[in-house]
Amino acid sequence: MNLKEAFQAQNKIGDLMNCITRYLSDPDNVMTVTEKHLRSKALAGQQDESVDVSQKSDEGFDVGRLLGIWQELMAEKERLGMAIGKAKAGMDFNLDAAVDGNKSRRAFLDMLQGLANRKSSHELQKREGRGYVFNKDGNQTEYVYDIDRIMTIDYDRNKVRAMVKELTRAADEVSIKIDEALLQTQVDYTPKFDLAGENGFILEEMMEK
Repeated sequence: MNLKEAFQAQNKIGDLMNCITRYLSDPDNVMTVTEKHLRSKALAGQQDESVDVSQKSDEGFDVGRLLGIWQELMAEKERLGMAIGKAKAGMDFNLDAAVDGNKSRRAFLDMLQGLANRKSSHELQKREGRGYVFNKDGNQTEYVYDIDRIMTIDYDRNKVRAMVKELTRAADEVSIKIDEALLQTQVDYTPKFDLAGENGFILEEMMEK
């Protein structure tokens, strides 16, 4: 399989392990709750009865088997991780660094685009100002006035736009390189499990083996 498929398999295995963890974290799935109705103590001649009131999920997985499946998946995850590591080591560039670098570029580009689109402006706020003066009788009197709120950008938008263009070009180039590597780099790995389908279905299949 190629590196892209290997990453998809890695994610799927992680999803299955998380699914098992969630299932086993629910007390209802790992405990049997029985109510004993002690009727004979209340009235002679009445029969006691035990009632199972457990509220397990519909899957009803066997806990012991599920613990074993998690261990199998963990071993598979480690085996796949080793294979991916070897495949990446043979590449002519650092894939992890390239992905991380492009993530930073894209995040910064979002902010830069906002700067590139921002404009200086002003807003006339009618009768928002308050002032006080003394009238001819010496009394303090309030008066109102307009405020012109002026907002001016503190940078050169042309330089920002040029930076947007350059960063976009660089990010696109790296993205193409990453995509090509994911498709062309082969990983020496054959899945032990069939990972196609919904998590519940896959776990049911594994429970039967």
